[in-house]
Amino acid sequence: MKTSQVAGLFGLLIPVLIGAAFPRAASRGDDVSYKSDVAPLLQKYCLPCHAEENYNPSELALDSHALLLQGGKHGKAVAPGEPDESIIIQKLTENPPFGERMPMHSKRKMTTTPPTYLSEDEVRILAKWISQGAQDN
Repeated sequence: MKTSQVAGLFGLLIPVLIGAAFPRAASRGDDVSYKSDVAPLLQKYCLPCHAEENYNPSELALDSHALLLQGGKHGKAVAPGEPDESIIIQKLTENPPFGERMPMHSKRKMTTTPPTYLSEDEVRILAKWISQGAQDN
């Protein structure tokens, strides 16, 4: 084998070896993290009502990863690997299968200010995290 062939083969193997040794580093741009991507969205939009210490009719608390996966009165909020089957994603859409779109706003508040819903990009982040297995990462 010529030196140039060995160098070319070595050049192809280095990314593979690095990816095997450091899988998160190799795919970091595609991973969605619960702690840095999902939890801040839940805190901003959901925890005003869905905190464990608050009463909410759905009995869904979103204070932690464990509580999120536990679900509430209507079942599991998250179906890991299946964002379309996850109630949390369904409830963020314009026409949820039951109840009102989240985050819910009081009728009185809606007359003075329009509701603030998650953006399409924010919903995509949640859906991608769920499709990646809804890990506590």
